[in-house]
Amino acid sequence: MGKQKFTVETPHSVEQILQFAAQLPLGEIEELSFALSALVEAVDGEQPDNQTSKPKCGARGGSRIEWKVINGYGPYPYLRFRRDGKHHSYYLKELAANTNDK
Repeated sequence: MGKQKFTVETPHSVEQILQFAAQLPLGEIEELSFALSALVEAVDGEQPDNQTSKPKCGARGGSRIEWKVINGYGPYPYLRFRRDGKHHSYYLKELAANTNDK
């Protein structure tokens, strides 16, 4: 028996994202809320391509989108931020796909 491919319909509107988020446990909704705030901060604070993006609050806080080359491939965008002293990193797959399409 072959493997079945599991696909999830990607939400494309705020309403669809909220419908999806409403199904998450409370802890994940809180994490999503913090990650979205970090994304807003990172996008708002983006530098031109010739400058390095740095967190607004130094090493202890802030958020940024970091473009990382991995094994010679990429660059791949990651949202990076700290919450309660813990580093979080999320791969922004759609941002990478949209950048490669141009």
